[in-house]
Amino acid sequence: MDTTQSLFEGVIVLFVIILIAFALKKQDILKKELSLTLSQIVLKVTLPAVVFSALALHDFNSTFLTMSLIMALIEIAILFLAWLIATLLKFDSGEKGALMLVSAFGMTAFLGYPIIRQVFPGNALALEEAIVTSEVGVGLLLFVLGPFIAMYYGESKVKGSVLFSSVKKFFTTPLFFALIAGIGYSYLHIPQNGIAFTIAFKTLHFIGNANLLLVAFTIGLIFEVKKVSNMILFVSIAVVLKLLVKPMMALWFTDLSIFTEMMREIVFIETALPSAILTVVFAKQYNCRPDLVSTAIMVGLVFSIATMSLSFMYFF
Repeated sequence: MDTTQSLFEGVIVLFVIILIAFALKKQDILKKELSLTLSQIVLKVTLPAVVFSALALHDFNSTFLTMSLIMALIEIAILFLAWLIATLLKFDSGEKGALMLVSAFGMTAFLGYPIIRQVFPGNALALEEAIVTSEVGVGLLLFVLGPFIAMYYGESKVKGSVLFSSVKKFFTTPLFFALIAGIGYSYLHIPQNGIAFTIAFKTLHFIGNANLLLVAFTIGLIFEVKKVSNMILFVSIAVVLKLLVKPMMALWFTDLSIFTEMMREIVFIETALPSAILTVVFAKQYNCRPDLVSTAIMVGLVFSIATMSLSFMYFF
């Protein structure tokens, strides 16, 4: 099975599970409030299990740090492009900040890891690249620039203490601890035999396998059908920048001989993902047009099913 087919099937599988969760919510079998609990389980249990187990058993590849830098450069470039377009179209302050948030930052961890695992089944190296690229190249910038943009363009003053608290939060998340612990463990070269080792990593494996279902159910419970008639221009620009322009930038930035085909494919997938859910949290917290941000995320999620698969098929 080629990578394009695996990607298409993986996206469809994920979307079907999202629709099941959405239908269960509509039938009042599951409540929207459950999404908060599920997301916490994902961020504090299943994702850290995936991250640690993917990194711990293999030698760390420092080339992935270069990919992280490229990812960060792409996001900064998209931030500038979104700011420029919003300025030329004379968007107000809140609209400008909202466009920057949804155009630059994607669901690289929350949605990216399940898709990468579907596209590259059993390929620990692929998941390792996705993790390092996401956490170092996306996560840190999101926690630093996300609240700054929301404060600056929203209705709150920029406060250094808030920015410091956000950065501190990134470095104290279970995901970051799992990243550091996994990389550190990989350098110890501990023998991979013995009953304790087998039980520990089988446990992590089973916990990690629950990640796809929990992520899909979380998104399905959050998802809302909204009217976009009065937001068409904003949403259209956000979708084009996030789902089309950003992946094409990734192709251009990674068109170097030092990068393997798999590296380019993974960065392309990660840049083609819809906008990060955390952006709407920042937008709500600092009143930076959270209505626009949440709508753009939902529309982007739907369109990404087609754009990710079709663009991948075209370029690879």
